[in-house]
Amino acid sequence: MNAKAKAAPKIEPLSTRQQIIEYSADMLRANGFEGFSYLDISRHLGITKASVHHHFPKKVDLGLALCDWTQDWFEQGISHFDAKATSNWNKLERYVRAAMKHSLNEQKLCPISAFYSDLNKLPDSIKERVKALDDYELDWVTQVMQDGIENNEFTANQNPRALASLFIFSCKGALYYARLHGKDLFQQTMKQFEHLIKP
Repeated sequence: MNAKAKAAPKIEPLSTRQQIIEYSADMLRANGFEGFSYLDISRHLGITKASVHHHFPKKVDLGLALCDWTQDWFEQGISHFDAKATSNWNKLERYVRAAMKHSLNEQKLCPISAFYSDLNKLPDSIKERVKALDDYELDWVTQVMQDGIENNEFTANQNPRALASLFIFSCKGALYYARLHGKDLFQQTMKQFEHLIKP
């Protein structure tokens, strides 16, 4: 081995707090917010329930931290779509591929959708954050639609925000059904949406 070869960068272990958040994010997307407990977390991480409570005294505190995690998750994904896409339609294609990978291949819900499964049980502070996450996602898709219309990629004389809503609802709704009915349903739905907006 070349003595001058650089050593691989050292990866710092996650803090206990971050381990709790990461595991809880997995549980949120798999089982919903009400689908896991502090006992589940403590057993999985090999720590005491008191340790979980030390970092997140109440589950609402953990829920708000998961909203922060979801915001970061979205920002990273959207930054990647914006940087790598070759067109506005390609941004939407990348969004769809990522959604299909998480939901159908990994069997994990979008974290926003996971929160919605327990919406009637969520405290107002988490509901407000989930609504803000909804708005963040919708704002990005709306901008993609607006840019696509202005660049003649998408059919003119359509409302960008209404199109964005329809796109998100179609994608997430089709993914929900495709978990039982198969990928073909999802792919057909998104292909139909493509026919709807492309001239």
